[in-house]
Amino acid sequence: MTQALLAAWLLVSLLATLGTALYLWRVRRPLAPAPAAGRVALIVPVRGAGPGLDAFLRGALAQRGVPYRLILAVESESDPAAAAIDAATRAAPVPVRRVTAGPAAGRGQKVHNLLAALPVLEPADAFVVFADADTAPPPDWLAQLLRPVLLGRAEAASGYFWTLPADDALPSRLAGLIGASVATLARFHRWNLCWGGSTALARPALERMDLPRAWAGTVSDDLMLTRAARAAGCRIHAPLFVLLPGPARFGWRGLLAYGRRQYLILRVHAPRHWWLAMAALVPPVLGAAAALPGALAGESLPLAALGAGLALQQGRASLRLAIARRVLPGEAAALAVRSLRRDRWLLPLAVPLHAGLAIAGGCGRTLRWAGFRYRLRAPDLTEVLERPAPWR
Repeated sequence: MTQALLAAWLLVSLLATLGTALYLWRVRRPLAPAPAAGRVALIVPVRGAGPGLDAFLRGALAQRGVPYRLILAVESESDPAAAAIDAATRAAPVPVRRVTAGPAAGRGQKVHNLLAALPVLEPADAFVVFADADTAPPPDWLAQLLRPVLLGRAEAASGYFWTLPADDALPSRLAGLIGASVATLARFHRWNLCWGGSTALARPALERMDLPRAWAGTVSDDLMLTRAARAAGCRIHAPLFVLLPGPARFGWRGLLAYGRRQYLILRVHAPRHWWLAMAALVPPVLGAAAALPGALAGESLPLAALGAGLALQQGRASLRLAIARRVLPGEAAALAVRSLRRDRWLLPLAVPLHAGLAIAGGCGRTLRWAGFRYRLRAPDLTEVLERPAPWR
């Protein structure tokens, strides 16, 4: 049994290292020039006026290379985000429209806000992009995200985010390590998912998807968008340069709740991907646990396995450093490199934590998100159990 666990651990670690190396190799290739784009409608659901909203709006209003307009959807006029948006966009260089969705019933508030924005699309909007307001998009983000769609490689393109520790707390640093490991996974068309924080759609593809039906009773905008895209025959491309930096500031309770929520949503809406995550995360933990007693006793095979596993782990950390330098904008790249250099020695703690979060996501059906408490009865059946207090 011990030998089987060691073999599974090293096989998974080797495949993960090769996948990360493949990512780096791909981002070193030159990019093909993209044709000019038609107008883009950038749709963003917003709740609250946290410190990250100003940074997002500055980035969203400074995009280069594509014509676009910005549609921001809030729950209510009393949401502090409404006043913050109006103040920040009063002299905006691009057209901006704010819509009010009202409270959600039977679906997530974020999804409800997105649905409220769809009716204000105009015939001139040739592309639709969905984004989250907790990221800091660099000026070339829209152009890079649209590139595969403009080149005809796919009708849908989706980026991802790079978690940057916003403080020196251990949970934030571990979140950065876990986030980097997910952000640098190798991409394959058959397994690509749409991430709601950075997804572009050609308008004809959007019209085929019937998003009001796909989002009717769900809490997950992106995974149900993925289902709708697949059902509409859309190929989903994942441009490797589209990794939006986002700050992470966690205590232990917040990190555990966030990680479990991510994997619970994945299990309910994309169970194949949750099982794949389990297959990637659990064997290294079991293998290391099996090797440790023998290694402490001086046995050669466990010692060799432990050394090989840790060497592969640090090899992936070095590859992620190189990827961060290539794909992140200047200040974010510098912060990512500093944090990865400092925290790479925490990976033996981050890996079992990551596995534990995935396992926790396999338990239960209730979650908390942005002040709401939901029960996910099915991918398209959500019960709102608790709401946050009304904005005042």
